[in-house]
Amino acid sequence: MKTHLQRDEEAVSAAVATVLMFGGVLSIIGMMMVSMIPVIEELEGSVERHDMSAQMSLLAHQTSALSEKGMPGDSTSIELIPVDGNLEWQHMQSGMWYAATWHEEMSFRMRGALNFDDELEVRHPETVNTALCIDDLRLGPSNPFYYTIPSWAEKVTFTVAPGLAIPLGPVDIDLLQDGTVERTIKLMVDGMQEIDSLSMGAFTLASSHELNVFVERGAGGTAVVTPNDASPIDKSGHSWSVPLPAGTSVLHVMSAKANQISISNDTSTETHYALPSGQNQVGVAFTHTVVKTSPGVVHVSTSDDSRLIVQTSSTSEHGIASLPSRDGQFLGHSFIAPSLAGEMVFTNPGSNSATVTWRGGGISVAPNQSLGFAWPPAGSDGAPLVEAEGDVFMTWRAATLGDGANTSGLFLLAADDTGASSGQLHTFQVDDSTLEQKVHLTRAGQTLEWNMTGATEANGTMYDDNDHSLVNLSEGTSSLLITKGHTMRSLRLSGDHGLIQMQHDGAERCLKIGVEASGWIAMTLPWTTMSGRSEVDLKNAWKQGTHPSSMQITLIGGQGISNHATIGTVWGFHLSRLSYGFSSSIMGMEVAYSGGAVLTNHPEFESFVVVAPSDRGGPGPRFAATVPSLHPTANSATGAGAMHLDVELVDRSSLASTTAYEIRRGWSEPYGTAIALASADGLESSEDWTVYPGRIDLLSDYVGWVPDPSYGTSEAVWHTNGEAIQFTLQISSLDVHMTEAIS
Repeated sequence: MKTHLQRDEEAVSAAVATVLMFGGVLSIIGMMMVSMIPVIEELEGSVERHDMSAQMSLLAHQTSALSEKGMPGDSTSIELIPVDGNLEWQHMQSGMWYAATWHEEMSFRMRGALNFDDELEVRHPETVNTALCIDDLRLGPSNPFYYTIPSWAEKVTFTVAPGLAIPLGPVDIDLLQDGTVERTIKLMVDGMQEIDSLSMGAFTLASSHELNVFVERGAGGTAVVTPNDASPIDKSGHSWSVPLPAGTSVLHVMSAKANQISISNDTSTETHYALPSGQNQVGVAFTHTVVKTSPGVVHVSTSDDSRLIVQTSSTSEHGIASLPSRDGQFLGHSFIAPSLAGEMVFTNPGSNSATVTWRGGGISVAPNQSLGFAWPPAGSDGAPLVEAEGDVFMTWRAATLGDGANTSGLFLLAADDTGASSGQLHTFQVDDSTLEQKVHLTRAGQTLEWNMTGATEANGTMYDDNDHSLVNLSEGTSSLLITKGHTMRSLRLSGDHGLIQMQHDGAERCLKIGVEASGWIAMTLPWTTMSGRSEVDLKNAWKQGTHPSSMQITLIGGQGISNHATIGTVWGFHLSRLSYGFSSSIMGMEVAYSGGAVLTNHPEFESFVVVAPSDRGGPGPRFAATVPSLHPTANSATGAGAMHLDVELVDRSSLASTTAYEIRRGWSEPYGTAIALASADGLESSEDWTVYPGRIDLLSDYVGWVPDPSYGTSEAVWHTNGEAIQFTLQISSLDVHMTEAIS
């Protein structure tokens, strides 16, 4: 049989060729697969991006409509159905701000305030930068307003401060002692709560909404009331909500022009008209007496920018009030004064004499001295307008001339270095008095060390829970200086009677600048730094108030003869960000919703704006925007499944409604520059911009957003060819509850 075996060479060659050809085909297919997989993944990523962009755009449309037109309690819902990615909430990766200046040919810029550390930079090169005041806006469902009530308070009354759209249901207010909730008060918007607090010691009110809180001692006194709609320029307003005790109270309204005044009580509304007297250097004054058989809230509204003083004392012997200047700070050169009988004290903290004049009279106040004058001036019919050659403080006392030292009252002693309600330098002048004189020192920051010299010698530190000190003042002049740390607020106690309105703990933390510079000025944020901390730590800091959840930054500086005018205001918002993360040919792709905008970094981390943040411009030099501040509830779900979102409007508040001269908007990176460029829709058709790129001062054929020409900036400027802008800015707080959708 072996002799019949033969080797077929052709068959062997054919078999080998078949195997090699099959291997070659597999290699080619493998190489094709390697080159095609990224293309397939990119196509899948493109599908995911466009699918979720459409869903997020619908969310942006519904939340913008709700925030602009809805009323508290109104809600909308939407389902987000991911393709293959994951939905999650992020709290540290989105922030935006608006800035406005209130005087011609001036600018105010800010950077670094939303970086979660304790540093920021400001820039205003045109005039001197006097001071900077920062308010915590307390945005977010878990960030209550805190009001610390001192142990010497005898009675506390409060009501809810209404905004543009106020909640219909009750507001929850926790009464805290030593960090423990003693009880919860449910207060309707028009309701009022009165607490006899003398035996309670110090406690804190934690409210889900802003309150108007008044502290009273003895038979009451006199207080300047903060408006519900305080102007960011001078802190005047058009509406007030005042909780009044039973008995007789007096309301005193001051304005520069004719005024229509509406006063609403529990059962009735009265309308009054206050007209100018025709005298030079005299404004319009209106006094109204309210008699109440039981405690209740009185609402006052006016047609012109006004200030309101309330007197609750049953006798004219009690009451002291620090009066704000027409610039809004307590230190100023121009005032509109009440026509209430008593004594007016002028204090000059400067190094040169200051001449103070009014209709038919005037006095000269020596440096670092105070001088009293019988008030009101003889022959004046209305609210006297007071002018000073230098910046002075003005304090009204319910006393005859020469007896002011024996007047009981509670009043805020403004800081010498900032001219505002808080600062690092305070001067206390105590005349010969039979009444006990004290000062209640409260930290308006996180840490500080202080030293008092002069007639009263004292010092101390304030850290953590040690946030106040009560010091007995001796006759003479004493100076308090913050030697280390942040800033302080001082309340003067004279005698056993008085009335004062309390600010929330995160309000008006002011620091001195005192320089004129063309570049950026570094400042310290008077809160604890959260740089490098986790998201859980940050949310706890927002809730406790140790780091601002969002902020209003006010620059005080030089304007004309005043060094304490409000130059500009910045509103900075930490916004929650709903992010849909997915993969394409590379990792880390996303579609995100934040502040009304829909953004994506697909493909290849290229920032792209799907839906720009909503605003309204024109006709003419007008600009209006409503910022939707969307925050998830504590038990909102995240994940890769289909999600159901219930969005509810909590409240809507006005931040500004006035004339501005420059408006800027900035956005956190990585999308800041893209938003600035995308907002300038139509700028490419401008001939001026084509011929002179980057020259905003030569741009005359375009109205709208223009990217700031500075290198690497994420800012945009609202350009109106140099015309004043009718500016309106609102903030809407939206709570969103995200749960897994039920199929």
